[in-house]
Amino acid sequence: MSRESWVGLESNPEVMTQYAHKLGVHEDWCFVDVLGLDDASLRLVPQPCVGAIFLYPYRQCEARKRSLGRCRGAPLPHVWFMKQRVGNACGAVALMHTVMNNLRRTSTPKGFLESFHADTARASAAERADMFAPAVRELHSSLAPRGQTDAPAPTADLDFHFVSLVAVGGRLYELDGNNDGPIECGEVPHPDEFLRAAVRHVAAAYVAPFPDSHFSMMALVPKLPG
Repeated sequence: MSRESWVGLESNPEVMTQYAHKLGVHEDWCFVDVLGLDDASLRLVPQPCVGAIFLYPYRQCEARKRSLGRCRGAPLPHVWFMKQRVGNACGAVALMHTVMNNLRRTSTPKGFLESFHADTARASAAERADMFAPAVRELHSSLAPRGQTDAPAPTADLDFHFVSLVAVGGRLYELDGNNDGPIECGEVPHPDEFLRAAVRHVAAAYVAPFPDSHFSMMALVPKLPG
């Protein structure tokens, strides 16, 4: 039996915001582009920033991880994590990792996210993935083609991959549904330092080895008035 595949999401904050709101993130929250990794660009990002989604060239970066002895993470009871079972669903999985680890702060009461959190509280990461796909398949298919570029075919072999970055208990975690669990990436001494900690991590782990490649980051932040 062939693996199910979805249309891959574009790194587009408007589409990611629509997706998040449909899942039950409060409309006071949205995704914005992080325009650069320098201090001037980071100062443009509204605060508090509570999560980030990072896009990187998959084959290039994964080959380097393997050569260095890749860390695949491990389950942690205090960090919400799910596997990726569906092809090209890394954007949806990264979105879930970002919002589920900020549930109390960003979700609407009695929405899908709160229900899914309760229903999967005792489930494994793989079981969560199996429950997630049928629950959002239709929503994903309606939103994925809404980016600024032509949507790829569901079976397209895409070379870019999304991961989530969140802070839980004062620690920074990278969450990738292809791994076995969260990967701890350092300290976040204060909530206002989250974005800088996330940027330091991706700059060292992904950008510095491949400075000529394409990367992008979106941040989950409060929506500005107006």
